[in-house]
Amino acid sequence: MIDNELIQTFLSVVEYRNMTAAAANLFTTQSNLSKQIKQLEKETGVQLLIRRKGHSEVSLTPAGEEFLKTARKWQEVMKEFDNAVNAENVTEVSIGALDRLNCFTLQDFYRKIMKEHKEIRLDCHTRHSKEIYAMMEAQKLDFGIVSALYPVFNITARIIGQERMYVVCHPDNDYGPLIRPEELDPEKEIYSRWSDEFEVWHDHLWPGRKYRMHVGTSVMAPGYLDEIGRWYLAPESSLHSLKDHYEFTFHTLSVEYPVSKLYLLEQKHVRHEKKEALEIIKNGIIETFR
Repeated sequence: MIDNELIQTFLSVVEYRNMTAAAANLFTTQSNLSKQIKQLEKETGVQLLIRRKGHSEVSLTPAGEEFLKTARKWQEVMKEFDNAVNAENVTEVSIGALDRLNCFTLQDFYRKIMKEHKEIRLDCHTRHSKEIYAMMEAQKLDFGIVSALYPVFNITARIIGQERMYVVCHPDNDYGPLIRPEELDPEKEIYSRWSDEFEVWHDHLWPGRKYRMHVGTSVMAPGYLDEIGRWYLAPESSLHSLKDHYEFTFHTLSVEYPVSKLYLLEQKHVRHEKKEALEIIKNGIIETFR
């Protein structure tokens, strides 16, 4: 019988399509991950992944595509078995959200669910929008909260909020409440790419990609606003926590900027026994972004 850990490793690699990212997600080394995949291929008797020397990216072989269907079925069976054995009358609800939402906006909601609903166990994932869509399609998530809208079969989407962008600055600055783009030094920007629309708008105002540092997650940004003149464009959902934990100043830009929309994704078809728990979570998420 194939070790469940090997199957979970394979599924993680497929999810990320990148050995380095999958290894980081599993808190292991890329070398150890490669050994596990080779062991799985040995036990199945087929090559599952195509790997090129010197590259982290991977793709599935035709045999790998077929094994993926079996692996996902196995994962679902194991999940149901675990729920039945370890959690009487507990319903697990999985949520995928952007990092700024999981780390800032949703924290109070998660605490409330843990305190008031012992019958619900939360399974929270922090991912980018495209990754959340992929996990929804694979039925690994009950809900997704994203900033982009794509047509996906068997998933419904609704707008639950809109976010303005603000300029976050080191506290020692001479800026007023309203900042003109030309007042900001692009070479002192800590930059995050929030969306395609945001990138076009940003590069029009500050062409040449001269920012001081690019950060892939909003959680990283505060640590680098430690010098006078440095600045960061942050969405509204990040401000509450930033104000609570840091002495930054917050400013509005004098020009129009793209408003970021947030969407709640749901599975169209759900199991009857989960409906009550899912309704509690859905209503709580909608209320959080009101």
